[in-house]
Amino acid sequence: MSKQYESLADLKRSVYLWVIPCILIALILNTIIQNVDASDKLSFIINNTMTIWFAVSWVLVYKKRFVRFSELSNLALVSIYHVTTFFDTIYNYMLKIDGSLGDFIVWMPIIIMFIFLTLGIRRGLYYSIGIFLITLLGGVVVINKLSAESIDSLMQFYFANVVYIIVLFYAQHMFRAYAKMELFKKHAYLDSLTGIANRHQIDEWLEQKLSDSREMHMRFSIIFFDIDYFKKVNDLFGHKIGDYVLVELAELIQENLSPRDLLGRWGGEEFIVISDVLGHNAVALADYLREKVEEHEFQGVGRLTASFGVAESELEDNIDSLLNRADEGLYQSKNTGKNKVSICNYV
Repeated sequence: MSKQYESLADLKRSVYLWVIPCILIALILNTIIQNVDASDKLSFIINNTMTIWFAVSWVLVYKKRFVRFSELSNLALVSIYHVTTFFDTIYNYMLKIDGSLGDFIVWMPIIIMFIFLTLGIRRGLYYSIGIFLITLLGGVVVINKLSAESIDSLMQFYFANVVYIIVLFYAQHMFRAYAKMELFKKHAYLDSLTGIANRHQIDEWLEQKLSDSREMHMRFSIIFFDIDYFKKVNDLFGHKIGDYVLVELAELIQENLSPRDLLGRWGGEEFIVISDVLGHNAVALADYLREKVEEHEFQGVGRLTASFGVAESELEDNIDSLLNRADEGLYQSKNTGKNKVSICNYV
């Protein structure tokens, strides 16, 4: 899974959305076979009812509606179906025809995975062991009446059941570890206040951009900016309102950037945009953002302005030299009246 998940619940939901279609396939195949044989109308009705409900529950999970109810109701149906089908196979097929459990073993991993996804690690373990013991008891009672072929099939089923429980028990730990790692990585690169990239992420972006610039001669621009008179905002309205202003500013800028542009918070009230546009286009982008800030009504504060500094990368640049020029451009804007855009490049 290449996608990064916001939480363990998101990872669980994603897996769940894949598990339900697998169960649906099993039910549909079983229904087709029964429809051909037309030997068990009750089982045929149960199969179709479960197929419809699982399809409905998949939609509910996909839409994030009544997710827990869908999980628990599906678990109850799967459990009842699994146990009743097992006993039906034992008493109405294996005892009478000397057959095997057939595809029962094939679908066991999906059923046990379903249990662990719904109930979690500890309760899933207890529940799956409970289901296993019920089927074990049912087999032990009649084992002396079964043929050698049927006993061999039954033993394979029990052995596979134990293996699947153990494997999926530890797989749940792996899923949780993965989700926690992805969550940690994500927050390690995000600013805790605004939710955009933090300084750590910006440094990595700049390192990559400068490397690309040296290897492929792909120049880029950076735009430094901050809110004018931000200290007065904090003094007049308080730091909490000041934080709201920074969050609102980050959202405003993000909405007005292209998908290729990168936005991060450098620190305090300073922000940075990394863009592939150059020259007059970079200045035009900065001026466009400046106008958007000037026109915006910040909640609880009103109109504010921002100053911008622009710098283009050069082959000789490192992070410090590039940022110093952008900072110099911002300094020029601040010292020539604010609410301006200034560009500073190599002379």
